[in-house]
Amino acid sequence: MDKRLKTIIGVCSLSLLTTLSAQASQVFYAPEKCAPSELQLVLINHSTSELKAWTQVRVGVDIDEQEFDLEPLSKLKVAGEDFLKHSQSFSVKTPSDEGLQVILQCKDQLEVTLSSYTSPFITHELKSASHSVKVDLLNLYLKKNNVTLKAFSASNILVAEKAVSLENSYDTQSFKWIFESEATRIEVISEERINSTVISAAADVEVQSHAVVKPAARLPASDKKTYFLVSTRDKNPTGAFVIALDQTEQIATAREQIAHPELEKIVVATIALGSGGFNRSFTAKDKSPYSWSVAQVDNFADFAHIDCDGSPDLVEERLNRKLNEDARICFWRYRIIRELSPEEVRSGTLKNRIDMK
Repeated sequence: MDKRLKTIIGVCSLSLLTTLSAQASQVFYAPEKCAPSELQLVLINHSTSELKAWTQVRVGVDIDEQEFDLEPLSKLKVAGEDFLKHSQSFSVKTPSDEGLQVILQCKDQLEVTLSSYTSPFITHELKSASHSVKVDLLNLYLKKNNVTLKAFSASNILVAEKAVSLENSYDTQSFKWIFESEATRIEVISEERINSTVISAAADVEVQSHAVVKPAARLPASDKKTYFLVSTRDKNPTGAFVIALDQTEQIATAREQIAHPELEKIVVATIALGSGGFNRSFTAKDKSPYSWSVAQVDNFADFAHIDCDGSPDLVEERLNRKLNEDARICFWRYRIIRELSPEEVRSGTLKNRIDMK
């Protein structure tokens, strides 16, 4: 029997999604919570247009994807056994930057609305003061990721602190955290990209505390390098990344391309694991650091091989395979569009927002 059920949602019952920042696609992350036989995924299309979505299950360096089509204002229920062979974390991707809501349901557990936040600094505001929370931490980095959790009272007093180590990529740690005093806010601070879910109890009723970013995670960008933003020339760019240069000739070439767009070139570069302390997504709503960075700019070219074309987010998504192959990027549509100060790189805030949404 097909366990996927499809229903049309009445317009009057729709709840509007929070406005999302401009980006080519959106990825929602699901921690490992239950066996496939007890799991159901609910995909809700709040838009008046058709949407596509893919479940993404990581198998070694590969990603197993299954595609689903959602009609306007519709709901699609997908059984866990339809795309999972065993209990593990996964993600859901949509090429649209708005309209999709993803809900994870597990037998005898509170249903969870999945988020696309990946920032190493996330805050969860509890619905009401609580002596305990249930936490799911999903490691989005390829190696070990150390995490610190802090619980604060309504008067902003630290009431508890906890250290957690996520040893492997896409590992989930789930636990109940009990405090001696009531807490109203949980901060999740990690070394690398992470996704977190927090559930608290209000009057013995469990409630999910949705993640917010305030402010963006700070990066330790050095004053000894010169930084440039690489993006598309679209009115609303769908991706951007940062390069750090220290060679006088390359810095001069980059500045010349900014001053004279007719001289723009493709940035051909070698990448390495880690943000390098400077590479972040300026088009993401959480301005999250990437898990990779440009280790060396090899060339500024008019043409480049299709094998290294792509986008910053696609490299992030397929980073394990990319690093195991050529570790080379040459995004055809991306150009150096502006110089960045070290503080702009550190804070994730651009002084002149005309150039980037």
